[in-house]
Amino acid sequence: METESASQKDENAAAGGKKKLGAISLVGFFVAMVAVLVLPTTVVLVIGMLPTMAAMIGSSAGKGSKVLTIGMMNLAGCFPFLLPLWTSDHSVGHALSILMDIRSIIVMYCAAGIGYLIDWAMAGIVNTIMVQRATGRLDDVRKRQAKLVERWGSEVTGDLPLDSSGFAVNPKPAEAGEASE
Repeated sequence: METESASQKDENAAAGGKKKLGAISLVGFFVAMVAVLVLPTTVVLVIGMLPTMAAMIGSSAGKGSKVLTIGMMNLAGCFPFLLPLWTSDHSVGHALSILMDIRSIIVMYCAAGIGYLIDWAMAGIVNTIMVQRATGRLDDVRKRQAKLVERWGSEVTGDLPLDSSGFAVNPKPAEAGEASE
C-alpha cells in the first residue's frame, strides 16, 4: 500500500511538473511574440539590460533584492533612450543608432552600477542597524539576568557544578543543614 501511494505521489508530482512546464512554455511563447512585435524596443533592452542579466546569472538564490535593485536602476537608465524610440521612428535602425552612441551605453550601464552601489550601501546600513539592535537586546537580557540573580541568588545562573542526576555537587553549608533537618 505504501508503494502505491508513493507511485501516486510520483505521478502527481510529474503531472504538476508538466503543468508548470506547459505554463512556462506558454508564457515564454507570448514573451517571444511580443519581443518580435516590438523588436526595436527589445534590441535596446537586451543590450541595455546586460548588467541585470549578468547579476541574475551571477547571484545566488537568496540575492533577489540585489538583482531587483540593479534591474530597476538599469531600466531607469534605459528609459530615456526608449522614449525617443517610441515617440519618433520605432525601427531597428533607430534602435541601433541609439546603441551606437557610446553615451547611451554609458548611461545605461552606469545606472546599473548605481544599483550595485545602492545594494552595497543598503546591505551595510542594514547590517549596522541589526548589530545595534542585537547589542541592545543583549544588554537588556544581561540586565534581566542580573535582576534574577539579585532576587533568587547565584543558583539561577547555572554556574554550579552538577552531578549526573542534576543536583548541585557542593551545596552551601546552610542548605546542607536545612536538607538534614
